[in-house]
Amino acid sequence: MQETIIQAKSLRKSYFTGKTEVPVINSLDLTLYKGDFTVIMGSSGSGKSTLLYLLSGLENPTGGEIWLEDKPVHTMDEKLITLLRREYIGFVFQDFNLVPNLTFLENILIPAYLVKNDRKALQDKAKGLMKKMDILQLADRLPSEVSGGQQQRCSMARAVINNPRVVMADEPTGNLNSSSSKAVLDILSELFEAGQSIVMVTHDIQSACRANRIIFLKDGQIEDDLRFDKNLGSEEKEDKLLKWLAEKDW
Repeated sequence: MQETIIQAKSLRKSYFTGKTEVPVINSLDLTLYKGDFTVIMGSSGSGKSTLLYLLSGLENPTGGEIWLEDKPVHTMDEKLITLLRREYIGFVFQDFNLVPNLTFLENILIPAYLVKNDRKALQDKAKGLMKKMDILQLADRLPSEVSGGQQQRCSMARAVINNPRVVMADEPTGNLNSSSSKAVLDILSELFEAGQSIVMVTHDIQSACRANRIIFLKDGQIEDDLRFDKNLGSEEKEDKLLKWLAEKDW
């Protein structure tokens, strides 16, 4: 039986336009498991990114519960959530979200320095991640001096430097060309194969096939849930996913 890592119960999120309440997530129940690579899919406006931001603690729910392992995120104040997120969640943004006046190495080290004090060990670890992601030669470069794909790999190194329980990625290949997208997805696949729990929002079929579980969101609720057999090849997974999505309002 798989170990639960994140659980949402009756989760709700609404925004307000003037006095009009606009519900985005509607009484959603979800269990995410340790060691899974879970992809969240759905049509535009279905609430995919909002759900990811809620699960990561980057946004507060309007109602319901979010549990990270045994920790009730929904009851925590902003300070506690920030501390929890530093150690438990690594987040990869679509637009990279790197600090423009810091080098690649410095960007990766920011969350590490907030958690630990051994600067030499952390720098060695950061450089090890950069080497693995083929950006070590860019350690002293600013984000503006490199490509989008290289920036995203830096963002991923930053996301994993604290050995988070979960890596969350919001359309991580959305601003990248095909070769850069493949490089980023290969890194995510390697992390998954090494046992890292991953939750990713994407609309791209080939990106989604890197996962072993797909959740389909519609109108802020989970409409369906698909798991791939471990023995399926990439073409078989893509064929199965396309047939599954053909039954949805996609």
